[in-house]
Amino acid sequence: MSTSTGIQWWRFSPGQILEKIAAHTFDRRHGTDTSTFAELNTLGIASANKLHGQRYQPSPVASLRRLLRRLGIDYSAFSFIDFGSGKGRTLLVAGELPFRQVIGVEFGAELHVQAERNIALYGRLRAQSVTSMHLDATSFVLPPTDLVLYFFNPFSQAVFDQVAANLNASLRAQPRHVILIYLYLPDQDWLRQLDGFAPRAPWRNYVVLDYTPHRV
Repeated sequence: MSTSTGIQWWRFSPGQILEKIAAHTFDRRHGTDTSTFAELNTLGIASANKLHGQRYQPSPVASLRRLLRRLGIDYSAFSFIDFGSGKGRTLLVAGELPFRQVIGVEFGAELHVQAERNIALYGRLRAQSVTSMHLDATSFVLPPTDLVLYFFNPFSQAVFDQVAANLNASLRAQPRHVILIYLYLPDQDWLRQLDGFAPRAPWRNYVVLDYTPHRV
């Protein structure tokens, strides 16, 4: 069985079918533009880290929603940060929950502008604020709140190492609860430099780590 989209649905499990339907209907339902991929060589990016970046592709909708809803946290105490947020689909999905703030960090100006348009169009936002920042990930200063950090293969290890070093320094200066989510982690060794993080049970293609400081 196939449809006008050319998808042969019989090839997929029920969970995969749900994911594909959610992805294919997301923009049509909300009037946004998050689905199309974008290669970095087609974008005007001034950062020297352009050579370490990966193309924009949207995060899955259904599984990300389920994962964020099962974190077991008080969302109002947490800031959600998406590194390499592109056109902002992940910001919209996270923004459906009452996070203290949802922030996208994106070094491609065109993608950042499109993310701002999508945020303005999306009618299901419950977070206190949802914003996209036009900024290199290595220059982003983490907010002093509890954090959920999200990565979907936005850049190579060279940049991830710098972001991880910034995270370690931030937690030494101000210990706080952090949950790190990585979809399709290229190599477990990338996580070795993170100080004090413990893995949660893996779920599908997501690696989830917890940093919980000792509170007096």
